[in-house]
Amino acid sequence: MRPQRRRAEPGDDRTSAGGGRKGAHLGLRLSVVAVVVVGLFAVLVLRLWSIQVLGYAAARSRAIQIFTTTVAIQPPRGAIVARDGQVLAKDNATYVVTLACPTSQRSLCPQQDAAVIQRLAPLLGKTVAQIDASVTSNQIGPFAPAPIAVGVPFSIVAYIAEHQSDFPGVSEPKTYLRTYPAQGLASQVVGYVGAISAQEYAQYSKAKYAPYGYVPQDTQFGQSGIEQQYELALHGKPGVSTIEVNDVGQDVGTRSTTEPTPGDEVVLNMDTGLEKALTNDLARQVGALRSGSVPGGAQPAPYAAAAVIDPRNGHVLALASYPGYNDNVWVPAISDKAYKALTPPASQAQPLVDYAVSNGSPPGSTFKLATATAALQDGLITPYDYVDDTGSFTVGNITLHNAGGEVLGPVNVTSALTESSDIFFYTMGQRFWDAQGRFGLMPIQHMAALYGLGVPSGIDLPNVSAGQVDSPVLRRQLHAYDPAAYPSTSYYVGDNVEMAFGQGETLLTPLEIANAYATFANGGTRYAPEMAAALVSPAGTVRRMAPKVVDHVKMSATTYQAILQGLEGVVSNPKGTAYAEFQGFNLTKWLVAGKTGTATITHNAPPTSWFVAFAGPRGQAPRYAVAVEIAQAGYGAQASAPVVRSVLDYLYAHGVAPLALPGAHVSATTSAAGGAQAHAPASRLAKRH
Repeated sequence: MRPQRRRAEPGDDRTSAGGGRKGAHLGLRLSVVAVVVVGLFAVLVLRLWSIQVLGYAAARSRAIQIFTTTVAIQPPRGAIVARDGQVLAKDNATYVVTLACPTSQRSLCPQQDAAVIQRLAPLLGKTVAQIDASVTSNQIGPFAPAPIAVGVPFSIVAYIAEHQSDFPGVSEPKTYLRTYPAQGLASQVVGYVGAISAQEYAQYSKAKYAPYGYVPQDTQFGQSGIEQQYELALHGKPGVSTIEVNDVGQDVGTRSTTEPTPGDEVVLNMDTGLEKALTNDLARQVGALRSGSVPGGAQPAPYAAAAVIDPRNGHVLALASYPGYNDNVWVPAISDKAYKALTPPASQAQPLVDYAVSNGSPPGSTFKLATATAALQDGLITPYDYVDDTGSFTVGNITLHNAGGEVLGPVNVTSALTESSDIFFYTMGQRFWDAQGRFGLMPIQHMAALYGLGVPSGIDLPNVSAGQVDSPVLRRQLHAYDPAAYPSTSYYVGDNVEMAFGQGETLLTPLEIANAYATFANGGTRYAPEMAAALVSPAGTVRRMAPKVVDHVKMSATTYQAILQGLEGVVSNPKGTAYAEFQGFNLTKWLVAGKTGTATITHNAPPTSWFVAFAGPRGQAPRYAVAVEIAQAGYGAQASAPVVRSVLDYLYAHGVAPLALPGAHVSATTSAAGGAQAHAPASRLAKRH
């Protein structure tokens, strides 16, 4: 038998030797694992150090780019103020509710923000469709907050702020709303503001306008009147706020803010007391004409307009057009109902049209100033030449009469102006035509242009008609513009006769007539009519507008006195056409000279009524020139002269306020306007209605 093997016991040398080999292998494996772990940890530490230290600047830049955005801060718009300090337009601080778009595709915004919009709509008194339209507007750039309500009450703003989690992406920044404290006074002159259009933004986003910071979201952009003319001066320079936003568009902090620079204040030459008196007088007279309480029976009188100019410098002291409107209807946005009321059918008077400077009408006998000056200065007549006014005048196969059917007998230029002899001026028109070889084809038209009739006035207002004076040149222009309405380019002696007393295709505005008589009143210097007196910066620097001389009418003392005597006789001579209207006015203390005008538009409507006058203390340069036009109102003496008389009564009693300007930092005078001036061409090329 083989001997049995002894079972190994603990502590046996052979067993201990085998266990040592196994322990050595396990220790090796643990060492390797430890090295790997330490190596990985070292790599992780190195990576973290690289990201946090070496990549800090790049990571920070990316974080800022993703989570910060810049928002333009709308500057307060400058105020518009009358010469007496009365505020006509100003900005009031308010709130706007905006909704951020978290995608560059604006059409997707309402889908992503549907729940927010559903909650906002009833809160803001808007429909979901209205908010959707605001958010998806192509006027707003990618990611830019879309304004969805302006002029939001503080209570609503506070509610949104307190429930921000229900309104992600909604902000309530401060903004400004335009207000017009005068409640419609001089509405067409002051104008109104509105949201910048795509076409306007395309122009004002050009490099030269970069300092003004126009953005597609601008809600206060001048649309008419002084607001439009001086847009750049009034607009101001925007500020910038750099804000932090989270991934749902919520404002979580502000990094930096640059405050905006307010716009300049525009101070007008307009006197509010005079403007109110003129506006009320026009409205009162139109009402009287329509009711039939003025001699001559009830008249349609659809619109009326007037201008008051200082002949010494061209300052426009008042400019009124009836009917007008309240500028506040445009703020923050005009309703469909209000807009419809302001844009009636073309056959009715248009409140948005400033009839004082546009949509001219035949001036009738007020035009005789140009014809009289041309006839005397060119040597066609002398002040002592007479024409026998038999009450009728025949040219070709047409017989014309004085407007009132009068037979005035022998008249010279002075008495012809006083008594408004059409026969005298028909004769001037024919004599000039017959003597073309000596005087040329258009001597009256050339004199009219020197007076500013039918040429751009240079007034600092947009959308101004230059008017037109009938002539062979105009007839060709009219034919080219509308061959159907003007099939002939011919201009005959009868046309020249009509033109000589302000009929035919001659169309002028109250501003042009007032400026022509202001030019005569001061001896022949024609100034550009000027609405603005100065621009005042936020720092108080004043830039005065210098009077602008644009032309001269050369006339001898003999010519001047002959015409002046005739115009004075209109109101002071018992034979004068406005003598009755000026009874009781202190003509010994004040010089008043004027001219009636009665212009036929169509034979189916009453004539347009005109009256123009200049006046001031005797022995001094005339201070005021006033022109009034009332459409379809009858004779000038009956309809328009009473308005001028009332205006002169006001000026005699009150004058105009001194120009209220800051006393310091007055810069050199300037003639630069704050915006581009817009005039119609020299010929209106418009059909006469």
